[in-house]
Amino acid sequence: MTFAILTCITAASVETRRLSVIRKHGLLDKPDEKIPMSMFWLLPQFLLLGALDGVAENGIMSFFKDQGPPLMRDYFVLFTRGVIGLGMMGNVVFVHVVGKVKPSWLKDTLNMSRLDKYYWTRAVLSAVNLVVYVLVAKLFSYRRCADDGGEEALKLKEL
Repeated sequence: MTFAILTCITAASVETRRLSVIRKHGLLDKPDEKIPMSMFWLLPQFLLLGALDGVAENGIMSFFKDQGPPLMRDYFVLFTRGVIGLGMMGNVVFVHVVGKVKPSWLKDTLNMSRLDKYYWTRAVLSAVNLVVYVLVAKLFSYRRCADDGGEEALKLKEL
């Protein structure tokens, strides 16, 4: 979840920079013109996004392995993919809702859009999600893990 917040902050910062370059060079109404900005500005956010994807998939799978019933072990990969798929569908719905609530943020051209505000909103929502996650994790009753006799899970519960 920290990677999600950092990814959104990075994307918002890069978009803010891109918009300032567009305004500086008078390209706001020229969507087909080349922007004097390197594509490598996108590299940090895509590296963070890749890390987020790997950590999320491993974390969800570990949760299912440790906390799911052993008889359902064959389905844990499907559950993991399902959770990630639901997250992607939620992203699509969020874009649609933002387009309806704040149409000025998602215009016909990228130069006229305010994706920086969209990414800042995503960063705030990701931070709220992290807080909710921590609260739920504190209240969650962990079951003993098969590989460590449950000592690790009990330590987490005591924290």
